Amino acid sequence: MISELHELIKNTKLTKKERLIADYVLANFRDACFITSTDLANILNVSHSSVIRFSRALGFTGYSDFQQTIRSQYNDYVASLGDAMSIPTFKLSQTADLLTQRSIMDDISKTTQDNIKSVMINNSDELFSQASDQIINSKIKYIVGSRGCHAIASFLSVILKDTLPFVFAEPSGSCNTFDFLSDITKNDCLIVVSYARYSELSFLAAELAHKKGATVIVLTDTPTAPLAKYSTFLFTHSVNSISFFNSIIPGMYTAEVLATYICQKVGRNNEEKLRLIDHYTTKLKLY
Repeated sequence: MISELHELIKNTKLTKKERLIADYVLANFRDACFITSTDLANILNVSHSSVIRFSRALGFTGYSDFQQTIRSQYNDYVASLGDAMSIPTFKLSQTADLLTQRSIMDDISKTTQDNIKSVMINNSDELFSQASDQIINSKIKYIVGSRGCHAIASFLSVILKDTLPFVFAEPSGSCNTFDFLSDITKNDCLIVVSYARYSELSFLAAELAHKKGATVIVLTDTPTAPLAKYSTFLFTHSVNSISFFNSIIPGMYTAEVLATYICQKVGRNNEEKLRLIDHYTTKLKLY
């Protein structure tokens, strides 16, 4: 529904206040289709002129023109859904309110469902298909993700390593990220995972790969994320949780969908490789 708006925001240079407006519109798309520019300004505690400038920065004549466009996108989306699923919403209650209203398990279940819905809404089948083709066709595949993003990057590196040749995960120890990426070329790709608070290391890795002409595939939470501007393929989703940390579930879901697209396209071409791996892992009782 909002993939066009994602792409537009990604490729537009916005001020800090304009990024704030962009993030709110993307996270509250349904509400943004109907609230006035004055109400939007009041909600975000910005000036009315900031809302107008945001609309014009995206290439619209004003807020009315912008709102008509996103309302049309929303209406098309609702019409396409039919009865298949309820309209996803990104507007989540504050953590404290949630904890007083329901059990932790109920809270996490609802938040996780909303997060996964955001993957489905923000990222089209075409995006997954095109990105998977590019990964398969790239000579060398590099994967970067640190701290809370490491689990997602690690999962991708294991599955892709078992499926494709020349897959390398970001190293630890004496070899740093820039040693690791120093030979990347336009024939290669970098998959980088980063969520707020965004890793400066991941940002610089994306910048390096972009400057070398490589394909950059980014998994992050919003098209206004710093490293989004270097992406060839941009996957976004909410990572809300009821505690202080980001949820890794939507990132893992995105990674699993991407890996499954790749496995489907590769078919049984990696069967011999899997047999070789299985021969030795079985000896060590690693399953």
